[in-house]
Amino acid sequence: MRNRNEAAAGLAELEGYLMSRAAHHTAAMEANAFADELPWLGRAEREDVVHLYTARHLARTRDALYEIAGRSHELREEYAHRYQLLRRRFVALALLGGTTGLAATVLAVLGIGLEPR
Repeated sequence: MRNRNEAAAGLAELEGYLMSRAAHHTAAMEANAFADELPWLGRAEREDVVHLYTARHLARTRDALYEIAGRSHELREEYAHRYQLLRRRFVALALLGGTTGLAATVLAVLGIGLEPR
């Protein structure tokens, strides 16, 4: 079981790395496309623009991911709480139904009717 957990952790780390590289590649491509629209920039200025654009794009992506992860955690807790509440209600209703059925069976066996006389 430990090897399985280690393998899953390793795969998750690899997936995170690949996603990070893909995000960086996308940001760099967008930064270069933006810099292409500014033909008057010198080489050093263009590199600065590409660097800043890439950094800001990655920062926005990171912030969005943290926000999504936080909201996901909130929803998980909320749904877990609702599930527990529904489960308690179901168990209470099942016990009430079972108790009612048992009481009706006992009364029937004892010959005590519930019909008005």
